[in-house]
Amino acid sequence: MLLLALTIIANTSFALIVRAAQRRGANDVAVGMVNYVLACGVYAVIGALRQPEGAAVAGRFGLVGGTFNVLIFLLLLPAMQMKGVGVAISVVRLAVVVPLAASILFWGEAPAGITVAGIALALLALPLLGFDKGVNSERLTPRRGALLLGLFVANGMALLMIKWFQTTGYAEARVVYLATVFAVSGIVCFITWRSTARRSLRSDELAWGALLGISNAITNFLIFATLDVLPASVMFPVLAAVGLSLTTVFAAVVWREVPGRPGWAGIGVAVIAVVLTNL
Repeated sequence: MLLLALTIIANTSFALIVRAAQRRGANDVAVGMVNYVLACGVYAVIGALRQPEGAAVAGRFGLVGGTFNVLIFLLLLPAMQMKGVGVAISVVRLAVVVPLAASILFWGEAPAGITVAGIALALLALPLLGFDKGVNSERLTPRRGALLLGLFVANGMALLMIKWFQTTGYAEARVVYLATVFAVSGIVCFITWRSTARRSLRSDELAWGALLGISNAITNFLIFATLDVLPASVMFPVLAAVGLSLTTVFAAVVWREVPGRPGWAGIGVAVIAVVLTNL
């Protein structure tokens, strides 16, 4: 239980650290860049020491997965500013239905009735989250709706790449996969940051980025460690539901990022949907 609790805390910390950096005025893309460079370095060293079989395959999957990963990050930043961290992370969590749908359509998996119910609830939660006015009391426009939909699809595709990679049988090469994902994300963040900021990194951005990178590396390590002692059917529902609840409550209490009625309803439905789809 201690390992699971640590995993939940570490997993929850990522979005909260990013939002905290935003609220303190740091360039969030620069923070992301430092985070990805640090996390990439950690997993690149581990991969070099282990030299696992299937490293080339993992690298190719990582190139595609990294593209979706950095797209998630770049879309999450304006989504958090627009809707608050609770609603934005709810949209991210709901993307679990994308690999589930792919499993049904392409891998011939037969879903249980409870999984179908979870997918249906996820589809219900998305418009509720979208129509919430968010922390800035802004109405949903086509552009904002497209941003939230893009965030949902991008995270779904990133999860799909992880599932697809798992079918290769090269489990030991997952460190290479993660190193490549973080390398691609770091490069894209660097290009994005340099094209807009045109200045050197500030000390606070380095500090926030280092904190985020440590959190990122520890979270992935703890997830794999927890999966060694708990089945995925137990860990993922608890991780998603408790993590989402903690994120929302923390943001509401500490930062006064309180969703409206549609947002609270959407978050509640999202929690149930995520649990059902992971059972």
